[in-house]
Amino acid sequence: MHKHPSSTSTIETLLSHSSCRSFVDEPITEEIRDLLFTAAQSAPTKSNLQQYSFIEITDSNIRDQLISFFPEMKWAITAPLLIFVLGDLHRNQTICEWANRTYNAHHQDAFLNASVDAALATQSLIMAAESIGLGACAISKIREKIEQVSDLLELPKSVFPVCALAIGYPKLRPGSTSPRLPLDAIRHINKYRKPSRELIKHYDAQFNASYGPPTPRYPEQFGSPKTASWSDNVSRQTSVCERNQLTAYLVKQGIIEKSKDEPAE
Repeated sequence: MHKHPSSTSTIETLLSHSSCRSFVDEPITEEIRDLLFTAAQSAPTKSNLQQYSFIEITDSNIRDQLISFFPEMKWAITAPLLIFVLGDLHRNQTICEWANRTYNAHHQDAFLNASVDAALATQSLIMAAESIGLGACAISKIREKIEQVSDLLELPKSVFPVCALAIGYPKLRPGSTSPRLPLDAIRHINKYRKPSRELIKHYDAQFNASYGPPTPRYPEQFGSPKTASWSDNVSRQTSVCERNQLTAYLVKQGIIEKSKDEPAE
C-alpha cells in the first residue's frame, strides 16, 4: 500500500508533469481525496464566484455506462479515482433566486468565467495529486458525447462538462515531460508578434527527436504526410470541426444564447 508521501516542491511538480494513462489497482484513501479537492478549491476564481463543481464517480453502473460510451477510454474510466469537472452557473443562479433577484450575467462572459474557474481548479487538483506521487490525466473526449454524459450525470440547466480526470498510483514510472514550444513562441513583450515559422520548424524537429514523429491525425481526410510533425497535426486537427454539437448543447443548457444569424429550426 502507498503511504501518504511528503509532497515535492511546487516548481519540481510543475516541471516534471507527465500525463499518466496506466494505474495500479489500489484505492485512494478518503483523506487523500479530501486533500485533492481542498487543493482544487484553493485555485483562483473570478470574484470568488467559484463557478465549478466536481462529480466523483463511485457507482459501478455509471462507470459501465461510460465504458459503453467510450470503450477506447476504459483505462481512464476504471481508474481508482474518476472525477468529472463541471462549469457550474446553476449554483449562483439558485443563490439569486433565494435573494429574489434575477440572474442577469452576460451569457458568454459567464460561460468563459465558469470555464476558466473549472480549468484553474482542475490544474490545482492535478498538481496536488502529482506532488504526492499520484498520476493523473485530463480527458476532454467526454465532450464528444456531451448530451449522453449530461443525462447520465443528471446535470441541470446551466451546468456543463469540461473534462474528466483519471487519477491513481502510476503502474509505470511517469514518462519524460514532452517538449513544449520554445519560450519565444509563447512569450511576447508589450505587443503581440506574429508566429515564427522557424521557431515552429525547430520545435517540430525537437519533438520528433525526443519522441519520434507523431501519428498523423485524420489520414482518411488528409492522407499521410511525408514527415509527420506536431505542426502538421495541429493543422490537421484544427481544419476539422470537431465536437460541432457543442454549441447546440450549450444553447439547450441555457449557458449561451442562440446566435441571431442561425436559421430557425
